[in-house]
Amino acid sequence: MIVDLNEGLYSYEKYLDDVKKMEKKYEDLIKCVTIGQSHDNRDIILLKLGYGRRYFTICSGVHGRETINPIVILALIEYYADIYANYKEQKAILSSKLKDFNVHVGPEYDEMILGVCIYELLQTFTILFVPLLNPDGYMISLKGFDQIRDEKLREKCLSKNIPHREWKYNGRGVDINRNFPSRLWRPKNSEDYVASENETIALISVFHDYKSKGFIDFHSRGKSIYYYRKEMSNQYNERQLIIGEKLKEITGYELVQPQEEIEEGDTGGNTVHYFSEHFFRPALTIETVDDEATFPLEQGYRQITYDEIKLVFLQFGGLII
Repeated sequence: MIVDLNEGLYSYEKYLDDVKKMEKKYEDLIKCVTIGQSHDNRDIILLKLGYGRRYFTICSGVHGRETINPIVILALIEYYADIYANYKEQKAILSSKLKDFNVHVGPEYDEMILGVCIYELLQTFTILFVPLLNPDGYMISLKGFDQIRDEKLREKCLSKNIPHREWKYNGRGVDINRNFPSRLWRPKNSEDYVASENETIALISVFHDYKSKGFIDFHSRGKSIYYYRKEMSNQYNERQLIIGEKLKEITGYELVQPQEEIEEGDTGGNTVHYFSEHFFRPALTIETVDDEATFPLEQGYRQITYDEIKLVFLQFGGLII
């Protein structure tokens, strides 16, 4: 496999290198598109996985310090691509073995069923992945503020007096997840306005260009699923609850109660609010990693998170079709 969850510090440059290798290995199955640039001129990448005419969108890496999800999402893209690419060969091998009554094929049969499901998923949907929406913040969190090459931007970030390992903002010191137009949004100060950031505009463009059937945004921490949308109808939230409960079953994560949708005093304007209010389609936030985890997040969470969310894409596609 190309993506190694045991790799040490997983830099933006290594991320780009892995993306290019995956696109080459899986040819037409994976397509890489640049959807924008960060304020410090790093490419924001969209990976399109599958052949279907329908779409749903997966995002992670909105907050810089949440460094586990980008590599995990990329590894899962490879996992789904690999199963799809090998499906027909594995099916032929299993069919041959099934003719021999002396051969036990239990585990292989289970793998075959999974292969069928993923094959059908990627024939029905093209899944749109933005594994790292905020590359500037990500690199600040990993290696420090000297990763911001633009001097004025770097000085602006430093003026916040926040340790780099706890940095959740982008390269301009803005919380992207409070920058999307929504009914709950309100400015924090006179200089604050919606969709001011390159990263915000890039994700909005994906939403509008592809008209996704649903959206999941992965964050960290809490091992929880936010499904409820105060500004949406009861009918909308009833469907959200059904999806949330199914995803709870396969991840083991808890559903966040409606009254806890946003914290008191929060300014609103996150990714799922924008998507739900503009497209009236399912939009959930999934928080990975233990609630008590501290930043920087330990690399050991990569494999744990991978195992916990491995089937989310498959389940989500089946629920929104």
